[in-house]
Amino acid sequence: MRAISLAATLLVSLLFPALHAADGPVHCGIEMRNVLLHAADGVILQVRTLDGEFISRGAGQPPVFDDPTSYTVKLRSADISMDAASLNALMRQSLATNPSPLKDVTIAIENGALKASGKLQKGVTVPFSMTASVSASPDGSIRLHATKLKAVGVPVKGLLDLVGLDVSSLMKMPPGSALRADGDDLLMDPTALLPPPRMDGKVKAVSVSGDRLVMQLAGTGAPPKRPATLPSPGSRNYLYFYGGSIRFGKLTMSDADMQLIDNDPSTPFDFFPAHYEEQLVAGYSKNTRRKGLQVFMPDYSRLKKGR
Repeated sequence: MRAISLAATLLVSLLFPALHAADGPVHCGIEMRNVLLHAADGVILQVRTLDGEFISRGAGQPPVFDDPTSYTVKLRSADISMDAASLNALMRQSLATNPSPLKDVTIAIENGALKASGKLQKGVTVPFSMTASVSASPDGSIRLHATKLKAVGVPVKGLLDLVGLDVSSLMKMPPGSALRADGDDLLMDPTALLPPPRMDGKVKAVSVSGDRLVMQLAGTGAPPKRPATLPSPGSRNYLYFYGGSIRFGKLTMSDADMQLIDNDPSTPFDFFPAHYEEQLVAGYSKNTRRKGLQVFMPDYSRLKKGR
């Protein structure tokens, strides 16, 4: 009887694979190389490399590229940097949507350190400025350790001196918050700062290089098996979707094999997911012999100038 039951289970899985696929989320591999990724207006991530997977947030439904809330980007590894302008835009958006005693925060990157100024509200408003070194914390956040700190223009020893009590008791932020405190240090989670799609990964290393904050991230992403070659192997700047399924507008790709390619390889691929249709219409595509797709697109900045 046991052998018959196992045989019946195997037969059902072969004849009706969709029944099993619908039980869980749908995955699609993602690979990026040399991309200026617009996460939102004013927020540009320079992605040197990114490897991971899109995971749908609905059972049996593919990730919908047009709906960033429909999937999570689960990282295997990534090398990403951003400048002060993008950091400030991220901070403004985060503080506007999440309650925090920090207000009017402005960040600059100078001489290998982050410089922040703003206001701390606890009954009274306390203007402050700080110069901080950066390092990766064990929990995968960025640790900002104050090397210089002033409150109302007067030097103080630590954040706790701003209000006369430990800053961690002042800033009891819920788990997963983009900004929280650890003693006299601030912890910043860049993945929580970013707007959707949610990014799942931890900071393994961080440094200041020139005018940019450089981060190496890693996670438990396990994308599907990748084809041995890209649809356009010689392309340097691209996004590549492979394996699994993904939906773009009215197009749903199964066993995805699609590469979005920069028309101008001399500079990083300037790509804005929220406006990808404009870049798509302004470009052109080719089918490959293995039924994949090459899509050549102009940089978003060029489209914007054209408009």
